Amino acid sequence: MFRTFSLFLFFSLSLAANASPVDHWLDKMDQATKSQNYQGTLVIRQDDKLQAIKVKQGVTAGENWQTLESQTGEDQIIFRKNGSVTTIFPGKKLITVSSAKTGAEDKGPLHPALPENRDKLKQLYLLELGNEERVANKITQIMHMIPRDKHRYGYTFWLDKQSGLLLKCDLLNNKGRVLEQLMYSDIELLTSAPANRLDDSKLAEFKKVMLSKSTDVKSKSWYAEKMPAGFVLTRSIKTNQQQPAYHMVFSDGMASVSVFIETAKEKQKTLVGQSRMGPVNAYSSFVNDTFVTAIGEVPASTVRMIATSMQPVQ
Repeated sequence: MFRTFSLFLFFSLSLAANASPVDHWLDKMDQATKSQNYQGTLVIRQDDKLQAIKVKQGVTAGENWQTLESQTGEDQIIFRKNGSVTTIFPGKKLITVSSAKTGAEDKGPLHPALPENRDKLKQLYLLELGNEERVANKITQIMHMIPRDKHRYGYTFWLDKQSGLLLKCDLLNNKGRVLEQLMYSDIELLTSAPANRLDDSKLAEFKKVMLSKSTDVKSKSWYAEKMPAGFVLTRSIKTNQQQPAYHMVFSDGMASVSVFIETAKEKQKTLVGQSRMGPVNAYSSFVNDTFVTAIGEVPASTVRMIATSMQPVQ
């Protein structure tokens, strides 16, 4: 469930004298994402399901850290710092540790990281400012990010006028329907880092598991014959297992699609085809004896195009 909440870091860009109002707000959001101390309650809505998370972000000794603590469902605490993600399961007395980048682009509680190349971003999305609205008892500036084709979803951001912090985000399909909504129901902006409630002495009793190691692959082993405009390979990972598997990530700077490639022991027809969970679409297919799955918060046609066009490098 925390896949959607993982930390996004925005690239730092200086504001030019002739920058547009949209760029001004992007820069303001960038700065708040990296340096604003705060704590609040994040509510996530997918279809008829609601989840609540207590979020804290602090900057200590120049380092940004974040904790996300579930308030509904299974008790979980996620702590992110220095490129490491620690997930704590108090009920199971279990801790897992992994890299912040497990293949997908880094994510924060509300939004994907905007690419440094904003000219490319504006070729793929139309960025417009909207009205002002109140969110979590704060006045916000609305920003619309409208896709220019059918291969990606759109976004609407609500930015705190005082700090630039993103307080609400809607993920929209091409008909304008909200697929996922993430919003702070309450938030407190702080002048110093909030207290971190993690007790290292108690955690010492928990079982600690390092998640499966992987290595970046510099040379391409697989490629996509067809790819939506703007999507490029951003990472290729080979898992260190007896039967090596590959995890490739394609992104347009906002949306990303993960492609998992593994040798199939036997073809199970029930696994082939389209599937969906909330805003996430997936498509699985076979390429000879290899099982390929593409998954991401993009339209169904996009994951199908990518999955069915994957080919090994000859």
